[in-house]
This record gives sequence, structure tokens and C-alpha cells, in this order.
Amino acid sequence: MKLTRAGLVLVVAVLLLVAAARLFGLMELYILAATAAVVVALTALYTSTTRLDVAVSRTATPARLRAGTTARIDLVLRNRSQRKSPVMSVYDQLEDGRGASVHVAPLNSQEDARLAYRLPARSRGRLSVGPLDITLGDHLGLTTTTIRAARLTEMIVHPKLYNLAPLVAVAGSDPATDQQQIRSIATSGEEFFALRPYVIGDELKRVNWKASARTDDLVVRQDERPRTGRVTILLDVSPDAYDDDGFERAVSAALSALYAGFHGGDTLRFATSATPTPTEIRTRSELEGVDEQLALIGRSREGSIVQRIEEVTRSTRGGTLVVIGGSFDESLQKALERILGSFGLLVAVSCQRPRRQMPEWFVIHSDENNFPMKWNNAVAGSQVARPSST
Repeated sequence: MKLTRAGLVLVVAVLLLVAAARLFGLMELYILAATAAVVVALTALYTSTTRLDVAVSRTATPARLRAGTTARIDLVLRNRSQRKSPVMSVYDQLEDGRGASVHVAPLNSQEDARLAYRLPARSRGRLSVGPLDITLGDHLGLTTTTIRAARLTEMIVHPKLYNLAPLVAVAGSDPATDQQQIRSIATSGEEFFALRPYVIGDELKRVNWKASARTDDLVVRQDERPRTGRVTILLDVSPDAYDDDGFERAVSAALSALYAGFHGGDTLRFATSATPTPTEIRTRSELEGVDEQLALIGRSREGSIVQRIEEVTRSTRGGTLVVIGGSFDESLQKALERILGSFGLLVAVSCQRPRRQMPEWFVIHSDENNFPMKWNNAVAGSQVARPSST
């Protein structure tokens, strides 16, 4: 229990009245002081003895929150006491000293109060919500007490996802690919597998409208199909290649390229400069696992992107290679130039504003608004996407 500002003012008034009564010898001032003191004591007793039995639940939508979007936080407060609750002030603490505060009118026994607020997700990573405190006071507003009603909840903010044109691997001597004839007849994916949440890039014709109406969220048919080609995506996580904004652009570009490859119907491999063993991605659950990994990835000095390019080139011929980095230094640029004929499709994405003139077939990702257009032009068959033909 603690005094409010009004309560502190009244306590100071009591002390001043007592002092004035002693100074002037007036009994009336003693009576006023005593009355004020009794009021403070009674309000303090009321506040300290009032018991709350309130259950709080907190949910966040969407379930997969992405950087640059806004989450909706829904709170449900249920009065489980047999008595009517007092007026409550609910404060859900957020990061950086921010918080959402609202007053709740008295609730009858077993009555619910539903509250909601918007939470912007400015950057990927961990986002803490809570703890949630409920403050109640007396009717005169002289004293308050605060209880902790809900603990801290940690949310994962995933990288921003760009709507990119699907990647389709070009057949080559990669042992992971099947014959082009098999590929041409196996990409329709008509065998129904399951329902899953809608993501950017899904065709609207695959939306299951009946199921979407039941869940209040778009869901689409998940059709498993043979994945015959191979797309390899490499992400440079060297701290020397980026500033903070450039690295965030690179992470988002890598994830978006993975989704573009997945929608293209090919087997995916993903690796960073710090991970010598690529991650194989054949199913949506495996793709979502990498999505979770990229939400928390940081920069590392381990390994070398040039070394990863050389390893991939030794083990793979044909298919598609996407290299995402920051400021491509001379050694990285030469490594890419050496392998121009090794892949059917090569895309190099520079996510840091270049310090010097870059080759024409590089995709410069320094502007989020223009990146999808540059990517789509590359995948459509421009000089950027197929440097081996120049």
C-alpha cells in the first residue's frame, strides 16, 4: 500500500494543522487534524485489506509477428471472487519503459473484461511484454495497492518478408535434381496435404474460404509436391560487411529468398558464413524452423563467405545460387566472378550501400521499397540473374 499524491497532501495538511493548533492553541484545528488523520487511516485500511481474485490471460496475434508490423495484444480479466471488484487500473509493461494502461470498471463475480492494444514490432528479435500489474485504490483516491497479475511474456519478432518472384532452379549436373521431364509433370502439386496459414506469395486460388471464415484468418491448402531442383542461399554474417541497418536488410532478404525458392517448388539449402554445414529445407515446417533461426541470428566472425561459396561450388553444379552480403569486398567479388559458369542462375544481393562501382549483375538492396522490383527483374532473366550468359 502507498499514498497517492492526494494522500500525501492530506498527510502534510494533518501535520500543518497539528503545528498550527499547538501554536495558536485552537482546539478546532486539533479536531480537523484528527478527522483528516482518521480518513487517511481508514482509506489505508480499506486498500490494504481489499483482496483481488482476478485471472488474467494474454494472447498476441498474429502468431508469427514480423518486423515492421503491428501485433494486437488481447487481455481477458475475470473476477473469480464472490464479491464485486473495485475500480482497477491495468498496466501492461513494455520494453523501453513504455506500457499500456487502462482503467477497468467494477466487475461482478465471474464477469470478464476484455481489453486490447496495438504493439508495434520495430525490429526482429525478442520482444518482451509484461509483467502486468493491477492497481486498486480507495474511493477518495488517497491510497493505492498494486498486485502482479501476469508475468512477462517473450515474443519472437521474425524478419520482414518481401513478396519476391518465385525462384525456379535451372537443371544442371547437381545430383540432387531429377530429370527435367519429371520436373515438368510434377510441379502442379494437386495432392491435398493439410491447411496452413496464408503467407505473402501464396496464390489466392488456394485459399480455403470456409476454413478461413471459421478461424478468422486466411488459410490455404498445403499441397506436397516433388521438389526436383536445388536452390542454395548463402548469407554473409560477417560484422565487417554491414552496419546495423544493412544486416537487417540482409537477414530479411535471405528469408524472402528462401520463401521465393520454396514457392518455386525446389529443394532448398541454406547456410551462413559461420555455418559450414548447409541446412536442407524440403518441407514447410523446415522452412519455418529456419525462419525462427533468422529471427534471432546475429553477426559472427567465424568462417568466411568466400569459403562457403567454394564449398558449394565443389559439391554442386547447375541449379541456383543466391549470395547475400553487405559491402562485397574485392575477394568476394572475384570469387563470384570465378563461378559464373557453374550455376544455371546466380543472384548476388548487396545489402550495404556500395563504396565503389559494382558489376551490373549485382542486385543492390539499399532501399526496401525497390528491392522486390530489382529481385523480380533479376529472376525474370535479366543480366543480373544470369551472368553466365554475358
